[in-house]
Amino acid sequence: MPGKIYGRTLIEMMCALAVVALLLTTALPNLQSLIESNQRIQTNNQMVATLLHARSRAVFTRQIITLCGGQHDCSGTRQWQGSLLVFIDKNANGKIDPDDEILYQSEIKEDFSWHWNRTNGYIQFEADGSTRALNGTLTLCKDSVPQNHIVISLSGRTRTEPAKADAGC
Repeated sequence: MPGKIYGRTLIEMMCALAVVALLLTTALPNLQSLIESNQRIQTNNQMVATLLHARSRAVFTRQIITLCGGQHDCSGTRQWQGSLLVFIDKNANGKIDPDDEILYQSEIKEDFSWHWNRTNGYIQFEADGSTRALNGTLTLCKDSVPQNHIVISLSGRTRTEPAKADAGC
């Protein structure tokens, strides 16, 4: 005699689907918030890592290293979108010249940008890790709303802090 066959009724399936639908409607908004928070943290950590990379490279190679926003050369603006460039700046002019060497390039997430509060469009690190008097604050912006700050001291050290309400994007 073959084994017994167990079936499910339509009512049982409808109840299971109702429970799944209820769980999804309560979880999806929290999931979206979690995804946005993780993207913000990832973008912030990417910039901190890029700053640390540029500073350490300056110390180890004993050369001036520049960090700026731009695709193939520095855009020269205070608003950095698209990508970040780290390069050996042999003449310390803040621009990529033919004899300068690009060390690192990374992409900035599409919805995000960085606002540099200094008038020049770049950050430079000396051979001792200091910033060549280019200390300042980078503000992470999403849709022109400040999200976070990275403060860079004269010594080249960085710290993160929450964005101020009056921060510019």
